[in-house]
Amino acid sequence: MSNLRANASSDPYYKFRAENFPQTDLSSYVPTDGVEVKFLDGCNRACIFCVNEDYIGKRLNPLDTDKFVTSLFDWIDDPDEPEKPAAVFGTGGEPLMALDLVDAVFRPLGERGITTRLVTNGTLLTEERIAKLTDMKLSGVKVTFNTADDQRLLALMKGSHDGDAQRILDNIKRAKQSGLWVFVRIGMGRHNHDEVVDLYHTLAGIGVDVVQIKPWIPSGLAATNQTELCLSPQRLFDVFMGIAEGLGEVIESGEGPELTVSCYPPARQLGFTVKDCANVAKIYAEPCGHALICNFSDEYLGSWYPEDGGLLACVQKRREMYSQIMDDHGVASCPARMNWSTPTSVVSPTPIDWKAEAPVFAPDSLLRKP
Repeated sequence: MSNLRANASSDPYYKFRAENFPQTDLSSYVPTDGVEVKFLDGCNRACIFCVNEDYIGKRLNPLDTDKFVTSLFDWIDDPDEPEKPAAVFGTGGEPLMALDLVDAVFRPLGERGITTRLVTNGTLLTEERIAKLTDMKLSGVKVTFNTADDQRLLALMKGSHDGDAQRILDNIKRAKQSGLWVFVRIGMGRHNHDEVVDLYHTLAGIGVDVVQIKPWIPSGLAATNQTELCLSPQRLFDVFMGIAEGLGEVIESGEGPELTVSCYPPARQLGFTVKDCANVAKIYAEPCGHALICNFSDEYLGSWYPEDGGLLACVQKRREMYSQIMDDHGVASCPARMNWSTPTSVVSPTPIDWKAEAPVFAPDSLLRKP
């Protein structure tokens, strides 16, 4: 067993802790230690910031769980492959719409002691579903929570209802009380940067484990709606300066939920703990069989289907391509660079048939303070 797997076995949250995540200086090879799998394309909300271009009414295109589990365990059990997944992350769409798919993948992983985490918008994180998640030995949840203001939420997440902001907070609290490791991401931009300090303190009061600030990345629908969502690079740095001032005691003391910034290296200058590239050590698996370096960049690693070589072949392809697609800050072609630098061209383009169908809604202007 690798040291990483051994550490993860003794501490199921090992992969979630910032000190164990490669943060910068990423041009030197970082082994694959996880996989993020997209369970379905559809969602119960139509968020104008969705990088995966999922929304209400989109064809679900569910994951073939039998194929994925076969591919995953072929990789895990291969005696000649030194790189192994210490964690498997599940996402969507909204994966809690298809809990049977989650169970089919995560339960056997839980039985093997492999860390699992589910990404959710939090609206379906009910007591009944949490009970099912803990029964399958889920390690944690990652909840997106961008605003405590219902009017802003209605503008950002089409299909939301009055009271959803508090409902999501209640669900986050319920998840934490169940014993799950709770990671909350605040996607930050024009509409909500004035809320970030207050959101941190609200989440600290609940007792979540990690709060991550991530500027909107202009990819997917967030690219289409970039003018509405994203702060200019100079304005973004100024906003982080204000947040650093507002959370200065938290940053200095390290008390309260772990505070991190993702995909924005300049924040390191202000004292933040920064993950330059959130996906540097993972492979991203689409339901269609495509494996990508991450869901923000179209760097293609091949098919994860077992008959095409599976995740094992994708790990090997990533190893071969690493020096071409990575620099000190991670995936060089990632559109996150537009917030502080310039992305490069894509080295290994994703096949065109991966591209999502057009969304069925048009965003309204966001309700925000100037």
